[in-house]
Amino acid sequence: MVKKRSPIAQQALDFYLQQAQQIAQTSQNPFLSKVRQQAQERFVEQAFPTAKDEDWKYSKLSGFLAQHFSQQGISQPVANWQAWMPSFPVIKLVWVDGHFCETLSDELSQLPAGVLLESFADALQANTELGGLFANQDTVLAEPFASLNSMLFQDGMVLEVAANVTLSLPIFVLHLQTQPLHHSVLRQRVSVGENAEVTLIERYVSLQSQGAGCVNVVTEIELGKHARVQQILLQEQNRDSFYFNNQFIYQAEASQFTTFYGAIGSQLSRHQNHLFMDGEQIENQQNSACIGLGAQTVDSRTCTHHNQAKGFSRQLHKFVLEDQAIGVFDGMIRVDQQAQKTDGQMDNKNLLLSDFAKMNTKPKLEIYADDVKCSHGSASGQIDKNQIFYLQARGIHKADALRMITQAFLLEPAEVVRQEPIRRWVMERLALALQQTHLP
Repeated sequence: MVKKRSPIAQQALDFYLQQAQQIAQTSQNPFLSKVRQQAQERFVEQAFPTAKDEDWKYSKLSGFLAQHFSQQGISQPVANWQAWMPSFPVIKLVWVDGHFCETLSDELSQLPAGVLLESFADALQANTELGGLFANQDTVLAEPFASLNSMLFQDGMVLEVAANVTLSLPIFVLHLQTQPLHHSVLRQRVSVGENAEVTLIERYVSLQSQGAGCVNVVTEIELGKHARVQQILLQEQNRDSFYFNNQFIYQAEASQFTTFYGAIGSQLSRHQNHLFMDGEQIENQQNSACIGLGAQTVDSRTCTHHNQAKGFSRQLHKFVLEDQAIGVFDGMIRVDQQAQKTDGQMDNKNLLLSDFAKMNTKPKLEIYADDVKCSHGSASGQIDKNQIFYLQARGIHKADALRMITQAFLLEPAEVVRQEPIRRWVMERLALALQQTHLP
């Protein structure tokens, strides 16, 4: 059944379908053409979500649909990009307007043995058999913006870490947006072998302080048995932009996955983890720290599938909202019947700095096993006056007390980052963003 669409939604749909047809004409791989065609058919069926779709009730797309974003190619030259690099040592990879920039990235041939890292565009050209890159496509296409991504993507990243390989340096992926009305459509696939370990840091930024751009990402991460992956992601685009990221994480037995998401920018941002625990004794932590100012809408959501026994999951999601900002958290912990001895916990805490900010939260449990320990909780409110009084009574000025309370509240989820230099860097980014609030 085809959805009824508004004129503005139909115009946007037609625009992106036309782009998809232009991209399809350049494809010389029959398998890739089939992937794109399947995605196009699925997207036409799904269409752009509306407020009538429960999962999109509070994340309105009217601003996105009113502007048509196109893939305009890479902008040259790129200036001032070094300011977005961290001070600690990393393996540096740079994408500009959705395209891998070899001249700004580290030499890939110098990577340690057992590590393959290439752009998705190169992977598509080098391989005639692409089934491995799209093995979970049916799962991916359940999300409308993931279907749109599969229609339009042209580049991204492929990372493969062989069994028993530990990367001593984090991989730092910098995504730069340089052009207004540009659409960066990225496909990322990370495969970490048995007993291997990697830290992946991603940063999405706009080089222009104004002008709408759009980033649409699909990331798939596969962990082998006993593999360990830590992911840190910062979204810092300008407040005219749009950000959509669907992550699909597949964990094998006794693997460990940790992810931290920091949301600072964009007019509308929506970040979603779909996590599948497909073996016993799996552990994972999913945390997020989100700041919403002005008329921003900040949407962070998770769906965690405990599919086997003795799984352990923890989540902490915190929002700080000011002005007319809207926050959205939607979390699901699903425990299958065979997933006995599951231990799952999900918490969402929200701090409202104005009377007009709104928080919409929906933590959920769906449990089919009878021997589990699962909980969820959510709380929203303003700064406790007793906390302010306590600090003032100890000689701290009221303005400093407000900043201290807000910063301590927001930074807690970042404590999940294990390495001290990276954790400090993340906290500095969040603290700097808090300086834009109207706190005295």
